[in-house]
Amino acid sequence: MTLFAIGVGGTGAKCLEALTHLHACGLIDRGDGGAGRRSLGTFLVDPDQQSALLLRAQTAISRYGALRGAIADRSDRFARGDLHDYGHWSPLSNSSGAVSLDQVFPKAILTNQASGLAGLFDCLFPPEEQQADLEVGFRGRPPIGAAVMNRINLEQEAQTGQWQRMLSDIQAAAGNGEAPVIHLFGSVFGGTGASGVPSLGLLLKNWLREQNLGSVTVQASLLLPYFDFDGQGDGDTGVHAEARNFQLNTDAALQYLRASGPSCFDRVFLVGSDLKARFGFSIGGTSQSNAAHLVELLAALGAREQAPANASGYAFVLSRARQGQIGWEDIPDDEAVGAALAQGARFAVAWLNNLSLEIDAAQQVPMGTFLSGAPWARRFFSPSGAPTATSGGRPPIRDATELSLKTCIDRYAETLLQWLQQISSNVGSGFEQELFSPETLKRTSSPDNALHKVVRGKARPDRPEASDTVETIKIAMDGLPAAAISRVGMAGLADALWTLCA
Repeated sequence: MTLFAIGVGGTGAKCLEALTHLHACGLIDRGDGGAGRRSLGTFLVDPDQQSALLLRAQTAISRYGALRGAIADRSDRFARGDLHDYGHWSPLSNSSGAVSLDQVFPKAILTNQASGLAGLFDCLFPPEEQQADLEVGFRGRPPIGAAVMNRINLEQEAQTGQWQRMLSDIQAAAGNGEAPVIHLFGSVFGGTGASGVPSLGLLLKNWLREQNLGSVTVQASLLLPYFDFDGQGDGDTGVHAEARNFQLNTDAALQYLRASGPSCFDRVFLVGSDLKARFGFSIGGTSQSNAAHLVELLAALGAREQAPANASGYAFVLSRARQGQIGWEDIPDDEAVGAALAQGARFAVAWLNNLSLEIDAAQQVPMGTFLSGAPWARRFFSPSGAPTATSGGRPPIRDATELSLKTCIDRYAETLLQWLQQISSNVGSGFEQELFSPETLKRTSSPDNALHKVVRGKARPDRPEASDTVETIKIAMDGLPAAAISRVGMAGLADALWTLCA
């Protein structure tokens, strides 16, 4: 399956962050049971180019992309999903430096050439909204976003830049007999997502129709309110998002979707939470650093859903079994999702807090000395410390290319752990999760051997605690038959660890 994911606004960026980690764990599959390589395309849309949420999504995407590029075809199971990053695009990029609504729609020109429109503009937007600085986004006001987003000419955008690359790839995938999916993510209670997701959905549906690309599905995960603010803006803040408007924005968005949604999307997934997380107030930019949340994980999982053959519904809504708790049984396709995310968490902990530290230590001592305490390493690296004809093609553990790959694995594993730690901790007051143990999901500077505490609930491996250790995995590696080790070097080690962490 080729999936093209578009994250709109800050919440949309957080959903793409989650989707990237799902993809790294092998959860974006072809959907038809095929064994071909999975492909994910990511595209971020946000006028707030300094958003901390945008930067965090870009970090996850770039680090997994760097890992995927470095590992190439040197693994059988680890980091096998292809990633195409189309970058970031702002709907204000073609506005000649405009940073406010009255610059996007110049009042003087409107007054001289279309006085009626100038009057309507004043009726729809009070002076403070007309003059608000949009460099930090649409400030929680969907009407501002709708006015800007509806100026987009997709035919024109398709001639150059990020849009040209993504739309060309959609055409190519459809032309190769695939059934590509375009999946948009964003909130319906803020400004950028609430205005941008329906607008882009409609533009894409119209463009696909004009291109005769009937095999392409357009769907969306729309996030209902799931957090509140600690604190609020003041007189110096100007126009800003207000939690008291979240429900009003949501009601308006859902009314629009009821009337016009099918012209924008083939399917819609609605996800929210009645138990709210608490985030610090921010108008946007670098200060908007809201932690990752479980709702974003659930929204990202919508991209995995395949439409039933006899589907007659339009909107899909998720619920949980217990009022104040979420467990694996509340996650869609919980067996597969739980197994994959547990595998990813255990791998990242075992790699960062044990094997990576040992490889660092190997750089400081003779290879023979290192192997006396780490016999598993001879299965993947040259025992002599230098490439030889008798080493089975195993590279030296100090080889620059191998260490460069190790750095890529380190960086991505750290990013994965940070995300898992946040979704496990940021659940809100009076709400519990039985998925992961947050205290275990962090990088340490001293070797950690235990793995049994990492995963909670039914996805936790059914093994005795005493044998659920990294040391047990190393012993298993050392005892693998030669035929079971088809990959060597850092990629082979990561591949073996990934498999043994299942």
